[in-house]
Amino acid sequence: MNRTKTMFFAFMGKEPEQTEKISEIQYGYEFWNLKKFTIDEFVEELKNKIPPVNNNVVHNYKTDNDSREPYAITEEQFKKCSWGLLIPDTLEEGGFSYAETMFILNLYSPNFLYPYFYVNDMGIMRQKHDKDSMTYFHTQDCSIFNNKNFVEFYKTLFEQSKYGSWHLDRIQSWNKEDWRLFVAALLYSELKDYENSKSSFGWQRESAEMTTILEALFTAGDSRNEEVMYRLRKRIAALLAWKFPDIEKDIKKLYRARSAFVHGSFFEQIAKESPNAYNNLPIPDFNLLYKHKEYVRVALVAYLNLAKIVNSDNIDNVKSVMDALEQSIIDIELREKLISETKKLFDLMPEIKFK
Repeated sequence: MNRTKTMFFAFMGKEPEQTEKISEIQYGYEFWNLKKFTIDEFVEELKNKIPPVNNNVVHNYKTDNDSREPYAITEEQFKKCSWGLLIPDTLEEGGFSYAETMFILNLYSPNFLYPYFYVNDMGIMRQKHDKDSMTYFHTQDCSIFNNKNFVEFYKTLFEQSKYGSWHLDRIQSWNKEDWRLFVAALLYSELKDYENSKSSFGWQRESAEMTTILEALFTAGDSRNEEVMYRLRKRIAALLAWKFPDIEKDIKKLYRARSAFVHGSFFEQIAKESPNAYNNLPIPDFNLLYKHKEYVRVALVAYLNLAKIVNSDNIDNVKSVMDALEQSIIDIELREKLISETKKLFDLMPEIKFK
């Protein structure tokens, strides 16, 4: 049975400025303005671009009610969506699920994305999200995807999308480095639970999870257990200080927040201050958390890219990315090579801004 690797992802959000129904971005990647389609026009165009795998799935596109969950959409549901992406390159071994592709899209986007539905050759599949759509409606920025830089970024990291989802056939040949990257990717994807949603009493849990991701990338599996934070800061600085000069100092702040949560001093502070707070709950440090979420995002992007390069034997006398970073602390020539490769990828990404 021949199947197509092309998939489509539909999103809510502000209506695109694009006047055409469809514009090709590059290499078969397309941006669709869904506000220009009727649902019938949309379904017909989908079937042309992603032919149904067989006649048994032809009812998995349009429905008059939503009882056939998760398949098919109603006209009312379609009208909630404003834009979409046609992606011709997806991992076949993942069963054409959407997790791998969304992993790369969420690394490219400063905000997590919440597709309303996705489409493969089995038809339309609606997605459920735990958040109210109004919490993310305005952050689903379509403009950053309708350009060639997005396609080049996606194609650069395409093979690394395998870390976006666990798949039995895939993991059979994984080594420790693969598993570290998978864990980091999994934990990063779970940070979406905190975006635009903070708990007054548990917000520092996010800092603990972000430090876990950084440790998975920069110190996990290291032969030494002492001075973990020092070695982590030096390695991440070797990779990213050219872009973020204050990153070592900022990582210290993140670890202080993490330690306050893990070791209990944060809750001692709440117990001490709350009785006199007149119902004013502790205020999460939104700026700190957003800034470090961005650090984690770009660190993961850079690391995945370098892992691909190291696996291709394009860096001499280097066993892994962690090994390369450790060497680059004193090896200026190696550090410049790592930075050069990282900068190429960062130049494709939307401008990184801190709130």
